[in-house]
Amino acid sequence: MQDTIGQMIRKLRKERNLTQEELAEQLGVTFQAVSKWENDLGMPDISQVVPLATVFHVSTDVLFGIDTTSQADEVDKLMKQARLKITYPATKESIRQCYEELQRGLEKYPNYTSLLSQCLEMGISLAYPENDTFDAEHGEAIYQECIREANIVIKYSKNTTDVLRAHMIMVLLHSAYGNFEMAQVHANEFPWRADMTIHKMKAYIAHFQKDYMTENKWCQNDFLYHFEAMLDDLVQMGCCYHNLADYHHAEYVFMQALAMIELVCKDEDVVPHFHYREHGDIYSLLAEIYLKHNRPDDALNTLEKMVSYDVHELAKFKSGKKMNTPLLSDADYDFYWIYEDYKKKLLLKLNNPAFETLKQDSRFVSLLKEVAEV
Repeated sequence: MQDTIGQMIRKLRKERNLTQEELAEQLGVTFQAVSKWENDLGMPDISQVVPLATVFHVSTDVLFGIDTTSQADEVDKLMKQARLKITYPATKESIRQCYEELQRGLEKYPNYTSLLSQCLEMGISLAYPENDTFDAEHGEAIYQECIREANIVIKYSKNTTDVLRAHMIMVLLHSAYGNFEMAQVHANEFPWRADMTIHKMKAYIAHFQKDYMTENKWCQNDFLYHFEAMLDDLVQMGCCYHNLADYHHAEYVFMQALAMIELVCKDEDVVPHFHYREHGDIYSLLAEIYLKHNRPDDALNTLEKMVSYDVHELAKFKSGKKMNTPLLSDADYDFYWIYEDYKKKLLLKLNNPAFETLKQDSRFVSLLKEVAEV
């Protein structure tokens, strides 16, 4: 026997973990109206049919029991096709093509939260001024669209990670465009405890199951992401001291970051590129500080380490070796991904205007030649 429209509404609502109140809020009706529909005591107004289908991410035929297929597969396919537009390494143009295709998808599937989350990821790539793929011409307009998309994800998504990611994107974009008040609003939505992670929670579950091997694996994953976060904090801190012209403390902080990497990777045959951080390569940043201290030899020593790593260590990654340290040996992480354009990135680091005074030095000239011949 075919479900009534009321039975179908109840079924779709429960499948999407929505309460009657939440569904009513999205539709702009009372929860009593939703209750009447589901109990076949009334029918949605014809004007509510399309909004209902939109909220549930199904066609109107599904609501009337004519078509039982969901749109989830169609949206997944759309997102995969859009991501194929991105070149490797990514360029502004390829990110833009992906973004535009996702936006066209929203015209057909508006308010589909997973699609909106994908739009946000491409949006920040184009709208965030510190990204290599920043689109100066369209950045402001994309930023405004990201605000709309993030608000929907935050309000309606059941995926906590997507919600927090939307808040994070808003912190970054609002700050970049000078809207510091709204950036603070979104920042205040984050937990203050650093141990509230999926890895830590799964470690607790495994512990009480007495599955200590699995517990250890989840602890390693948790440690890895905390380690990465600590490195990011140290590098950002060092950059702050640099901007404050406190070069002594900047050097100290960058050196501590490298010491942490050395401690975690002690006795490893291949060291992952933990020194590649969002705010820059630690070696390059440290070399700048040495020049501020008028220590060109120390700067050159540091740059030689940077070049040696990028030219020689990266080549080892193709061997498929894993880290042996019991701190990270079972972590679910690809430690050995390779920048396909690492030569270009290395040349950009060496051609930093901060190193202009080194360009006549024979050691620096040798570094440029070594990279050019890779």
